[in-house]
Amino acid sequence: DVSVRSQVEAIKGLNLPLTMSFLPPSKARPNSAKLAAKEPFYMVHLPMEAMSFTKEEPFTLRVDDSQAKINSIVNNVKKLFPRVRYINNHTGSKFTSNERAVNKLIYSLNKQNISFIDSRTIAATKVPKVMKNFGLKYMSRDVFLDHHLDKPYVKKQIKQAIKLAKKYGTAI
Repeated sequence: DVSVRSQVEAIKGLNLPLTMSFLPPSKARPNSAKLAAKEPFYMVHLPMEAMSFTKEEPFTLRVDDSQAKINSIVNNVKKLFPRVRYINNHTGSKFTSNERAVNKLIYSLNKQNISFIDSRTIAATKVPKVMKNFGLKYMSRDVFLDHHLDKPYVKKQIKQAIKLAKKYGTAI
């Protein structure tokens, strides 16, 4: 969930080859796209409707959004982050568990040549099925870093990601 300079600096301070996923700009983080532009490679962490989350972000995709609205949001994200090649979901348990909504998103992303990486915020994700129907490779996270917001847990998860990266060459 990268959105401000201090987060970018903290991640770079780890001295690990990491790809940051930037949240779209908001009043609280107006410079996220400018920060991403300074990185050689980045992803966008696109907010999606959750089962129960009251603090929705700007650009949040909702289950009932029309294809035109999803296209508009994806187009705006592409304008803000012109080099984006991958988008993953921020929250999104309700959105990614709805096959119709995921179909609309993947259709829109394909038009922009953007791939989707499923953060797997819910076991009932429909992303694998939709990706198969589109003839696309399903990609998802290997390790959820900050499911619990305490430092020892996050450090343990980072170590697990490093272990997987050493074994397989990459880890998401």
